Amino acid sequence: MNCLFCKNESDSSKSLEHILPESLGNKEHVLRPGVVCDKCNNYFAIKVEKVVLDKPYFRNVRHRNLIKTKKERLVPEKALFPHRNAGWVDFWKDESGFILSSEDDHIVKMIMSGELNKVIIPIINMPEEKDVDISRFVTKIGLEFLASKYQTNDEWLHELVNKLELEPIRRFARYGEGEFWEYNLRRIYTENDLFVDPINHPEPYEILHEFDLLYTESNELYFILVIMGVEYVINFGGSDIEGYKKWLKINNNISPVRRYSEVMLKSSE
Repeated sequence: MNCLFCKNESDSSKSLEHILPESLGNKEHVLRPGVVCDKCNNYFAIKVEKVVLDKPYFRNVRHRNLIKTKKERLVPEKALFPHRNAGWVDFWKDESGFILSSEDDHIVKMIMSGELNKVIIPIINMPEEKDVDISRFVTKIGLEFLASKYQTNDEWLHELVNKLELEPIRRFARYGEGEFWEYNLRRIYTENDLFVDPINHPEPYEILHEFDLLYTESNELYFILVIMGVEYVINFGGSDIEGYKKWLKINNNISPVRRYSEVMLKSSE
């Protein structure tokens, strides 16, 4: 077996590759050892995934949705206590409330005494556009999602690894080489929206993340990734995403991830 990214022999690799990081709540979408070699797995974890997860939006969305790190730790965020003896501090949140560092026990005392009764917590609603790190993150996930469709068949995987049409996006994801890979970015539902599917899941549910592929009449293959209601779309065949924008106009801007039997319930319902 050869690695999906570096193409080196990977039969001795031991690590599972999480298509989406565990720190974004993914436990089930994984590739078996060897599809991505240990070296590439470690590289992506440190040089791509960690970089993206530390960006302001991703820290903020993980914090407010109580998504813990891979090591089951809470994600800290900044809060502003508007008082001359307070200011900006790191805080954590869990199901029971807010947690402050022991270094900020004076703030706790001010709150308990009633001297401090206001706090400002920033909400970052969208990630950055045209961000190289996010683009590499999405292209990496896209290639791995594609590989997940073939990982039970070594011959198909071999063909995918050696597919020349995927070489530009492969090298961009792994090495940051070549032109910037455009991604279409938009919010398609809020983090609190609920869904029902009368056929497959009649009880209301939230969606943490979802993936899909779109093959258009123009013979373009797109990867659609949705995390916390934000949709990211890339074109496997090249950086241009105009074909996807045209597809959206024809299809009333409905995301390809939506199943026909699925109905969105707004969070206020």
